[in-house]
Amino acid sequence: MVVIVFSAAVFMALILYIALEQDKRERLTGIAFFIATAGGILIYGFSYATEGHSFFEDSSGVFKTLVDVGRMFVGMNNEPVYRAMLEDEGLSGGVWSLLFWVTHFLAYYSMASAAILTLGKGAARKLQLWLLNIRDVDLIYGITDNAIALGRHIATDPHLSVVFVGQATAAQELAIRQMKALLLSDDMATVPQEGFLDCISVKEKKGRLKLYAISKEGEANYNYALRLLRLLEKRKIPVKNTSLVLLGREERHGNVLQAYSDHYGYGEVQVFDGAELTSRLLIQRYPLCSAIDFDPKGRAEQNMEVLLVGFGHSGQEILRKIVANGQFEGSRFHVDVFDPEYGRHDGFYQKRYAAMLENYDICFHANGGRSREFCAFLEEHAKRLKYIVISIGDLGKCRELAEEIMELMIKTGRKLPVYACCDSSVVRYHPQDESVTHNLHDMETLFGADMDRQAMEINHFYHDPAGSLTEQWQEADYFSRMSCRASADFLGSYLPRVLQDETEEPDKEMLENLAKTEHLRWNAFHYSMGYSCMEKEEWDERAAKFREQEEKGISPRIRISKDPENHRHACLVDWDELDALSRKENAVTGGHVDYKQMDRDNVVTMAKLLRGNGSDKEEGNA
Repeated sequence: MVVIVFSAAVFMALILYIALEQDKRERLTGIAFFIATAGGILIYGFSYATEGHSFFEDSSGVFKTLVDVGRMFVGMNNEPVYRAMLEDEGLSGGVWSLLFWVTHFLAYYSMASAAILTLGKGAARKLQLWLLNIRDVDLIYGITDNAIALGRHIATDPHLSVVFVGQATAAQELAIRQMKALLLSDDMATVPQEGFLDCISVKEKKGRLKLYAISKEGEANYNYALRLLRLLEKRKIPVKNTSLVLLGREERHGNVLQAYSDHYGYGEVQVFDGAELTSRLLIQRYPLCSAIDFDPKGRAEQNMEVLLVGFGHSGQEILRKIVANGQFEGSRFHVDVFDPEYGRHDGFYQKRYAAMLENYDICFHANGGRSREFCAFLEEHAKRLKYIVISIGDLGKCRELAEEIMELMIKTGRKLPVYACCDSSVVRYHPQDESVTHNLHDMETLFGADMDRQAMEINHFYHDPAGSLTEQWQEADYFSRMSCRASADFLGSYLPRVLQDETEEPDKEMLENLAKTEHLRWNAFHYSMGYSCMEKEEWDERAAKFREQEEKGISPRIRISKDPENHRHACLVDWDELDALSRKENAVTGGHVDYKQMDRDNVVTMAKLLRGNGSDKEEGNA
């Protein structure tokens, strides 16, 4: 009987291990353990209670009960003492025997299940470690809800092994196990040390490694990425096999971690902070070009009038993205920003982006979104507004204000959507439709290769179209890649909006209008990155230095029109001034630069990519 019950319990534990998810197995094991313990105490407690006739005998019965209950979980029982108790009490029948063996069955089951769970975790971990040898590795540093969601998404790729690094809560650890990912929490992994690359099977001639350093602490992300980079460099891992997504300061961290020329780094680097991510999510899901109409030749038919409520960190990033993506040929650009305390927390912003604030029509109002002044403004200007964004804190406040704005807009005859950016998400509210929420971990384009492929093509045409697309991209510094990504991002939504037939190339007049818009975007992007226009005196000094370097045979020589160190560029001028600048520069360098043609080439290149006719060059065949 004992062998049968014990074998049945083990068999049941095995069946449930295969059939049920791990959290359900653990819950069932806990219930069985509780019932077995309670039942064992009752069974053996009553059995030994009938033996006692003195204080000492009763006390020893307590300890005997505890011992026998413990023995239940290691496959042993004390049936004789139970049967003796039944006989003394005059109890008989199969029901009492059934109670005894059911209780022991549950004890055997919980013991066997716990053992199988432990062995299963160990076997699963060994399998995951072995798979690292034959799969590409996506390493996620920083265990947050967004990181778990991202891991769940990328774990669907059968060619990838997902490895989490950090301290996880019980719920997060369970989620990681369910997606069949690996969790490393030891010091060697959390502070990358010698042996860590061996642990995750990163070798010189193996597949790629992609690091997502996305903990809540930006500086911790940077430190982790930098330490891991030093290990990769020491192991001589090819930069083309590595990539990085970092939550940090783009302007500060990007160029340090990006590989270019002789500088060792990650082959691909994308750096964001939370507010920048949210603003980019807004623009990608709801591009400004979708808010206005265009004529058949690509010219805007309405002005771009934007209302932004809230100018904290998120609002400041949103304004930069709106400026960089809201410029169109034929359209006047204007933004009204409402925040009662904007002047108290935008000091560094005013200094860093002074040229942007000077060159674009941006009006600040020291009033909140619920003020009388705001309501009066909204009522007066409702008919001209094209795009409304709220960034004032938590979702509840954003939702309440969005509903108030839409209600007042409807009274003026407008049914405009309102976009709320808060809590690492973007929500679209519409007076005639349900709300739509986009979370950061849903933003697959941030972490995919599609955008960079388009950006690589644009960079390719900026340089020598006969050269190697991949090599040119690897030589580009981080800011140059950012510029190409921004162009690909903008044109990817703008061109489908204005090209009535994507299969046909734009005619000469349309191409010129599209190129003018691209130049407006290029200017706005650089202004939004803290650039300003290079003065004539500085250009002349740089031209003189170029001639001096040419006479001495120094190469590569200074770029006359661009000063990346001081964030100044001579091309930040109107479209009509570009021809004169091109001639002026060519007269010094002897080159054939045509700044207008660069904008045309960007448009043509992106249009080809959208038609699926991008560069087909294989590396080595260029």
